[in-house]
Amino acid sequence: MEGLRLNVGAAFLGKDLEYVERVNVVVEKGEITHIGRGYDDRAEDYRGYVLLPPLVNSHSHLADSAFPEYGVNLTIKEAVGDPKSEKYRLFGSVDSERLREAIGRALRESLRRGVFAVVDFREQGLEGLRLVQEFRKDRGVVYLALGRLDEFDEDHLMKLRELGDGYGLPSASANEEELKAIRRAFSDKLRAAHVSETLRHYLANDLERLLNSYDPNLIVHASRFSYKDFQGLSVPVAFCPRSNLWLGVGVPRIADAIRAGVEVLFGTDNAGLNTVNLWKDLELALLITRAQEPTSDYSAEILKGATYHAYELLGLNWGLEEGREARFVLVPGEGVFEAINKRTALIKRASERPLLAFNLRGMVG
Repeated sequence: MEGLRLNVGAAFLGKDLEYVERVNVVVEKGEITHIGRGYDDRAEDYRGYVLLPPLVNSHSHLADSAFPEYGVNLTIKEAVGDPKSEKYRLFGSVDSERLREAIGRALRESLRRGVFAVVDFREQGLEGLRLVQEFRKDRGVVYLALGRLDEFDEDHLMKLRELGDGYGLPSASANEEELKAIRRAFSDKLRAAHVSETLRHYLANDLERLLNSYDPNLIVHASRFSYKDFQGLSVPVAFCPRSNLWLGVGVPRIADAIRAGVEVLFGTDNAGLNTVNLWKDLELALLITRAQEPTSDYSAEILKGATYHAYELLGLNWGLEEGREARFVLVPGEGVFEAINKRTALIKRASERPLLAFNLRGMVG
């Protein structure tokens, strides 16, 4: 990997994801040391590809992939509600190895799709986090495991902190003292929460309650928010549009969030109900914004939501800039090179053909 040189047909460079043609990149000791215009005679030839920064899946439930397409005829509460849902019944019906294998497969598939980091909500308390310790140590895909307790216990809460990268709150149903205790225990870690996924939660004013007691630094879903709810919100929101539509909980107002200045992120959510192909959520997000604001083009913000916004939240030194860690994705250029709008082309066409992923282990694909 030391001294690697690449020539690419084009690249989306920097925080603005500027589209630049004819680019050469030099990698030394796992770091991007040079990005230049034009081709380098000494470089490996990837001129048929477009180079882009790696994607981040900011919300998932990967263990559910052990049971594809479960709960099709069930309500959201019956399918995935805690703790008497079909999800929990299925978790209890198999041994932990089957769940571990499912998570491993989902992570490998994520990498093949150009997703280099995954934030995973892990159920099953302490055992749920013990199950995934090997993935947290893997340098191929950055796996961030957010734990939760089905029954609150101070001692278990501190052990959960040791085993995980944060707390994944399923809803605002916990009492105020419990929420404050979680906030204290995870003050320097991710504190994510499902917020206003359903109308019932929205009408219960769950956001205000969580902001006051839990102080989340990541909100998930917000599928019932209006423009007014997004105004002044300083917490990033991870949208999961495929999941929201499949579960019938609403169409998230993604265009409103972007117009209100919210940092948008994207996730695939339940891996039993949706694949881990984040590109599908990005395309659906783009289509939703077009339906909400005809003739709009929020493709740049949507791509940033899957890259730089997530890097900032998770402290990842990634991106196509000199001095950043050398992780990137190569997408076949056909359909992008010829396109009038490069960003919309990337979102809509990138996953139609096999990608190449470059991480600290080298090229994958």
